[in-house]
This record gives sequence, structure tokens and C-alpha cells, in this order.
Amino acid sequence: MKKLSSLILAAALTLGGVSTASAIDFKIRGYWSFSYEVATNSAFVNSRAGGSTGDDFSAGERLRLYLEAKASKSLSGTVGIEIGDIYYGQAEKNNRAMGGALGADGTLIKLKRAFLDWQVPSSDIKVRMGIQGMKLPLFASSGNFVLDDDAAGIVASSRVNENFSVTAMWARLLNDSPLETTPSYYNGTAYDPDHPDNDALDFFALLFPVRFDGFNVTPWVGFAAMGDGIGRNPNKDYSENFIKTSRKKLQEGMGVYTGTGKAPMLLEYGGGETYTWWGGLSANFNRFDPFILKFDFMYGNKQGNGMYRDETYTKDNGKVKKLGKHGPLDADRYNRSGWFASILAEYRFDWGTPGIFAWYSSGDDDDLNNGSERMPAMSGNWEYTHTGFKGTTASGAYDGIFAYQPLGLWGLALQLREIPLMEDLTSHIKVLYMRGTNSANMPKKIAESQYLLKENINGISPAGAIGSYLTTNDWAMEVDWNTEYKIYENLKLVVEASYLYVDFDKDTWSYTAPDGVKYGREWAQRPDNPNVFKVGLNFHYSF
Repeated sequence: MKKLSSLILAAALTLGGVSTASAIDFKIRGYWSFSYEVATNSAFVNSRAGGSTGDDFSAGERLRLYLEAKASKSLSGTVGIEIGDIYYGQAEKNNRAMGGALGADGTLIKLKRAFLDWQVPSSDIKVRMGIQGMKLPLFASSGNFVLDDDAAGIVASSRVNENFSVTAMWARLLNDSPLETTPSYYNGTAYDPDHPDNDALDFFALLFPVRFDGFNVTPWVGFAAMGDGIGRNPNKDYSENFIKTSRKKLQEGMGVYTGTGKAPMLLEYGGGETYTWWGGLSANFNRFDPFILKFDFMYGNKQGNGMYRDETYTKDNGKVKKLGKHGPLDADRYNRSGWFASILAEYRFDWGTPGIFAWYSSGDDDDLNNGSERMPAMSGNWEYTHTGFKGTTASGAYDGIFAYQPLGLWGLALQLREIPLMEDLTSHIKVLYMRGTNSANMPKKIAESQYLLKENINGISPAGAIGSYLTTNDWAMEVDWNTEYKIYENLKLVVEASYLYVDFDKDTWSYTAPDGVKYGREWAQRPDNPNVFKVGLNFHYSF
């Protein structure tokens, strides 16, 4: 017994020594977010973010927790989980227990992050691999809509010298199961689950940050390869395991004229891979601080590949043409290319930081045969305002009216940030005017095409399948007033108040068919009241 006790003690001491020698430092961080929002004119508010459709009041919460296991300054691993969004009163969605109804017990624990950080020995190369937040630069605003989202991939960065560094990234955004299983492709080939689908979407990027005293600039390039198996059937939605908001961002940004609600969104079936490239530059000049100037420019080009399936469409002369089963045919109809530029000028005073923000993005012309003239985009929550766009600090009760990307639009805004009202109480004000850059002839062109194809015309709408589509005859304005109160060191209350007015031109969004039938307000789904008021109380506890 004595000998056995000695052996156990020796083993314990040995294990203790090993544990001490390879000690892991565990750190936990996260936040709780609680949001309570009231929005008038709920028929116009796009509530597809997950809240109860048509409700004026929405309440929800979200929890995120991150655990880091750090072995040394050169090696660590992080896992993050998310619980929510949980909308109060919602029992289930898509056959999943949401936990917001009486009795709770939801099943919304989701993997948010899972990555490894390590440094290549004897070098300055840092590597992060796994599920992580990936984003491209956007200095004048936030939420780059080419890519700013969680994704699985690898990011490697290295500092060349004190002024110059390089970052390379690869992400596999989709693979294997982006769509629900369908029995066949549009070319008639039977779907074989054991046969390679060519259904991957890969993204590659290089960033070249340059930093000097008084300014920094980051040029970058990106490239995406999308297999034709990404879409097997446009009548089938993406798998619910492909998060709904991410799905909408991809559809909105890579489709053709998606904003009208009658678009070939990702119609890249059977014609081979689709390739998209981007180039951008973001700059920040602060040499004359407190005056600060920020600038962004991006250009993107997506080459369509046509389709293999039977398809009819309307030619410019009004005749209906039927495509054969073999392609690729009329690939130009699925092209998408355009540009985006933005600028922000600010000057800091003791009483606040006034600024001017402006952007312009190219819009569609009136030719349905040459694709879209809006810049392609895959992701991003553009966050400039919190009713027109998705800039709210809420846990997601409402989508922005204009969805996620400021494409096909130009805007000018006056803003005043960081107004010190009293200790621990600050306020921010924005006044935005924006107008569409899409051709005013586009709605009637699409309606005419739908009529000649004997398709439904009623679904065409400025408040389209994903977000609102503004032409050069349509405009909107938004006023945001946010107030932030620091209750405790880690707890803050953010009150968001917003007013949005949208003016869809009645003549632009009306159509008289050759048979004399007129399509007006009901066709365009324009609300009688184009005003939206929204107030939200948001509590955020972070640690």
C-alpha cells in the first residue's frame, strides 16, 4: 500500500510538472445584447431578418461567447458560440425551436468562430486558419460589401518593414450543399450525389497596407471562382443551414437586376465556372489632425457564363427567343460590373465632430441583354444608417429597407458625432439624402419582358425580392439620432431614433400592357404611406 501511494504521488507530481511546463492561459470574452424596437408602417419595413413580419414592435436578444486558449504569444486557439437571435414570442422557425415563446428551451446555439492563430517559426508571418471574421478594408464607412462576414479559410500576414505589410487570404464560401437536393440539372442530367458537383465558391485576396506618419493606404485585389453547380434549381431556396442573411447578401450582390424582384439571381447553370475580380483602394489622411479625410474606391467585374437549360427571353425588338438546351448561350446577359467610391471629411471639436460623407455607385442601364452595371458583391453589412441600411446596434429585429449594399445609389450626408451632452452621455446625428443611379426605363423594360413571356407582372416591385431598387427618378432621405449612455463600465444603453422617407416615382413604377391592362401602385407594391419611424432601446453588456 505504501509503495502504491508513493507511485500515485510520483505520477501526480510528474503530471503536475507537465501541466506547469505547458500551461495554457484561458481567456473568455463576449457580450449580451438586448433590443426593443418600435417601427411604424411595418408593411413597408422589410422584416425578413427574422422578426415577426408586420409587427410594429419587436424584441430580441443575442449572446456571443469567445474562449481563447493561449499557449504562447505565437500560438493560440479561439472558439466562439452565438445564442440567438432570439425573438420574443417566437416558438419556432424552419422546424427549429427558437426559444422565444412561453417555456423557452430553444436550440439556437451556433458556432460563430473556430480558428487557430500561430506564427511561422523564425519569421514575421502570422497565420489564422479556420472559421473567422474576414473583411476587406472600407475606411470612409464600415461593412465592405465584397466581403465582411464569417467564413472558413486561411489568412496569412507579414510585416515587410515598418511601413509596408502584406496580407493574403483564401476562403471557401460555399461547397457541397448550397442548395436543397434536386433530382436533375436543367440540362436534363440526373443529379448524382456521388458525382462532383463543381459547386464550390472560392475567394482569394491580397492586401498591401502602407502606413506613414499622417496617412495610411491599403490597395487590394480580390478574385472569386464560382462553380456552375452553385445553382441547380432557382425554384429551390438555399438550405436553411446556409444562414438566411448571408444568402440574401450573395443573391443581392451577384445577381443581375435583383432589386426589381424579377431577377435571374444566380442563374449560372451548367455553363462552366463564373469568375469575378475586384480591385480597390482605401486611404486615411490624418496629417492635419483634427481634420481627417477618408476615401474608398472599388471596381468589380463578373463574367456570366449563360445557361444550358430551356429558357425564353425578350429580345430588343420585342420578339421572344427560346434558348436551346446546350450552351453557354447569351452569357452577356449574366455579366455584372461596376464601381463604388466614397469619401468622408471630418473635423474634431470639443463640442463634437462634424463631417460630410458622400458616395456614388454605378447603376443599371436599360438594356436587359448586357447584364448589370452595378458592382458585384458577395457579402457585407453596410452600416451607414440603421433604417435604410443595416447599421443598427440592435440584435436584428429589422432589415434595412435598402438591404445590405449601397449599389445602384448615390448619397450625400451631413453628420455630427460624439456630441458630449453630459458625463457618460453622448449623441450622434446623421441626415442623409440618396437617389438611384439605375435607369428609369428598367422597370418598364422588365415588365414588358415579363408580359411577352406570359409571366407574372405583379411581382415586379421597387421593394423587390431582397431590397429596394431606386432609379434615377426615385429618392429617399433618412435622419438618424443615436444617444449612448454608459450605465456601468461594461454596460451601455443605446437609444436609436430614425425617420426614413422614400419617394418611388409613380410613372416610372407603372406599366400599361399591350392588352390595355394597367399596373400601378399595386404592381409596384408602393405603400400609401412612404414614411417609416423607428425607435430602439438597445442594452449591451460586454466583457
